[in-house]
Amino acid sequence: MKKQKHDGGFVAMSVGAGLLIVLVMASMAARYMGDYLKSREWQVVAMQTNRFTQAASSYVGRYYPTVLASATTTKPVVVTSQMLKNTGLLPASFSETNSYGQQYQAMIVRNQQNQELLQGMVVSRGGHAMPFTALNQISKDITAGFGGYVEDGQTAVGAMRSWRIALSSYGTSTGRGHLAVMLSTDDLSGAREDGDRLYRFQVNGRPDLNKMHTAIDMGGNNLNSVGTVTASNVAAQNGNFGVSLVSNGPVTAGGDIRSTGGWIVTRSGKGWMDETHGGGLYMSDNDWLRILNNKGFYTGGEIRGGKVRSDGDVSVGGVLDLDKINVANTYCPKDGSVSRTATGAPLSCQSGIWRELEGYPIGSPIPWPSVTPPPGYFLMAGQRFPCGSYPGLARVYPGCVLPDLRGAFIRGWDNGRGFDNGRTILSYQADQSDMIYNPGGHLQGHHSGMAHYYHTDSREVRPKNIAFNYIVKAG
Repeated sequence: MKKQKHDGGFVAMSVGAGLLIVLVMASMAARYMGDYLKSREWQVVAMQTNRFTQAASSYVGRYYPTVLASATTTKPVVVTSQMLKNTGLLPASFSETNSYGQQYQAMIVRNQQNQELLQGMVVSRGGHAMPFTALNQISKDITAGFGGYVEDGQTAVGAMRSWRIALSSYGTSTGRGHLAVMLSTDDLSGAREDGDRLYRFQVNGRPDLNKMHTAIDMGGNNLNSVGTVTASNVAAQNGNFGVSLVSNGPVTAGGDIRSTGGWIVTRSGKGWMDETHGGGLYMSDNDWLRILNNKGFYTGGEIRGGKVRSDGDVSVGGVLDLDKINVANTYCPKDGSVSRTATGAPLSCQSGIWRELEGYPIGSPIPWPSVTPPPGYFLMAGQRFPCGSYPGLARVYPGCVLPDLRGAFIRGWDNGRGFDNGRTILSYQADQSDMIYNPGGHLQGHHSGMAHYYHTDSREVRPKNIAFNYIVKAG
């Protein structure tokens, strides 16, 4: 008969050892899983910190002059998450706290060595303090700025203790176990340069991206296809405008203003004015071009117009030439007007008739001491003249025939006195005083009783005389 072995204790011990191993492995796995989850959480916190830091840098770059004007070396400008949301640098859904309940703020101050530049520190506030392991890991994963943390509530320390700065330098403090990110002067200056870059296209909510903050030197190159140019001052060597140039204020030119194909057009009764002497030209109504301030108008050349009027005296330094020719004893429209005949004789409009200004009226015989009459006069030799050409002369000599006064005396018309009855005006009378020898020895007619001499030839008796030609104005 075989003896039976008892192995129950060994089996129980083996099972217990297996369970222990399982428990150890489960514990290790749980610890590793916890560390992994913590690591992932810290990575998220680092990314959240990066995003806030980048937005804060962009904010300072965009509003650099404003921030610089408000900050001092000890008094910071505080940038919050809400400010970044309001300016569109953070989305509205961005959480203002991390998983430890801490909020981010950026403290921006002036650089103590160069106060025209800015520097900053991002710190987290409130919530729960992070363990050193978390601070150390998160600070290493921060890529915006220089990541760090706060150990004692007064000093910011860089990742792997790469830098150390007192928080009082930025006018702030926070509790231990919080994050800190240093924004150097170079970081913020770079953000300013990036913010000042001129964008080619419009960005909604970012008009500053299309705004220049300094002069542009084009290096002699062109600006083409420009729409409207709005400027306080324009300084240029030359300007070409294809359509029009509009100015709401004065236009001052150092040289000539020249139009090659158009007018210099003014409005509202304005014109041209010489500022130095106060004269110029303008129109205040639809009819007259006026001289500004009643200045004189002077030229050494010719002034020509359809009609020239003077409200005062007229002085002529040379000869007054009358081109208009009128005929004496014809109609004239305005009394007092002055004209001339075709031969240059002056005419004056009197009672609606052109009258000559001479002492002899047209038709009067005038003694003339020359064989040839002057221009414009006829020798009175009994000739016919054209009535239509000389209407004034035709009125006094209706038959258009001049008397023949050659060798004849003019006698006053009796006109009813009784010395020479039966005569008419312009009638001819032969002589009755021929001294021809008469055997009867007496005179006949109205010479009866007159002392006389007898001649043995055919000469007539005459008084002493001088021979003149009789002429008459042709008119």
